[in-house]
Amino acid sequence: MSVLDLGQALVAEEIALVRAEGWSGVLALSQGEVTKGLYFVDGEIAFAASTVEEDRLGACLFRVGKITEGQFRAAMRECEASGRPLGRAFVEMGYLSAGELAAAVSAQVERIVLSVLRWTTGSLRRDPMDRPLPADLALDLNTHRLLLLGMRLFPAADRLERALGAPSRRLRRVSPWPFDYEQVPASAVERAVLAQCSRSEALGDLLMLPHPRPQLVRATYALVAGGLLETAPARIPAPPPVPAPPPVPVPARVAETIPSWVPQPSPAPPVEAEITPVPPAPRTAEEAERAARTLLERGQRQLAIEALKEAADRYPEARGPARLLAITLGRETGFRPEVEKRFLDLLSAEPQDAELRYALASYYRRAGLAARAMLQLRLVLSTDSGHAAAWRDLGELEAGETKRRPDRS
Repeated sequence: MSVLDLGQALVAEEIALVRAEGWSGVLALSQGEVTKGLYFVDGEIAFAASTVEEDRLGACLFRVGKITEGQFRAAMRECEASGRPLGRAFVEMGYLSAGELAAAVSAQVERIVLSVLRWTTGSLRRDPMDRPLPADLALDLNTHRLLLLGMRLFPAADRLERALGAPSRRLRRVSPWPFDYEQVPASAVERAVLAQCSRSEALGDLLMLPHPRPQLVRATYALVAGGLLETAPARIPAPPPVPAPPPVPVPARVAETIPSWVPQPSPAPPVEAEITPVPPAPRTAEEAERAARTLLERGQRQLAIEALKEAADRYPEARGPARLLAITLGRETGFRPEVEKRFLDLLSAEPQDAELRYALASYYRRAGLAARAMLQLRLVLSTDSGHAAAWRDLGELEAGETKRRPDRS
């Protein structure tokens, strides 16, 4: 899958392509150790997630004064004890109403989207998914509005001017606007550009208005990205009428028969059933792991578990059988401390094993420990920003804090 260099490409341009295609999936963005993901459903932004502490729900609520530090710590202890998402804990403990939580999640998502729209370095990749998160968890966000707000603050005006194209490009106002622009505080520069584009106007003339050029560039690009301006179509003279071609005579149908003198293919000889020999007893850890994988492929799960336990005891220094055993046991429902310990011991020796950590996150999720699952998913994405399944699961868990009723069982 191709990776875009954000030193050359604009996040807003990729979002515009995603919208035009009606694409669904996750745009995974990385900048150093920071990883963020934008979730799209049918071309529209539906959610966002981040591995940065400042972007998380609790930090956002504390920063705007919705919760105190003591409330935040108490809710975190409740999450660790119950495994429930942080947002649900805030509501159940009486710190927030359901409406306040929903507004906070929307503000958190907008903060993440606006932050990546300003990135001038880093990388971006697409991870297509038919269902990046369930439809009932998608937030009602206006992608055009977010693009307008984000591009107002893009630092490199020269890059925006190149992206706008040739000075001869003509722009005009869109009607109707894709969102209520009057509800978004606008600058005098944007108002001037919009007024000039009541009829189509050349880009070069717009950038000559009596305002600083960088401000004009940002205002024009933001209005285009926000769907308030569009390229005016060029006037092309109608082509002369093309005379209709003369009718083509239809040839007589050719008989679809095969002459008797055409040699017929000989029937293939019967294939004798292959007899699979009984494999010899494994003599190394690698052979034991391969044998267990064969058993799993045949659906003989319990035999595979017994073989892996025996191999783990016989070859305690080998990682392969122990890793496969943890993953296999982790596919069970319910929570068992000894299974968790197998995962954690392996991850303490190799923290960058993203697939093993994702298996642990999935184990926590099946056991109903959402807070632990989200922590492990963020660690997966810190290691592998293109892990599509981790983005999907994290989006479902985080978005589910407001759209699904708490599990009180």
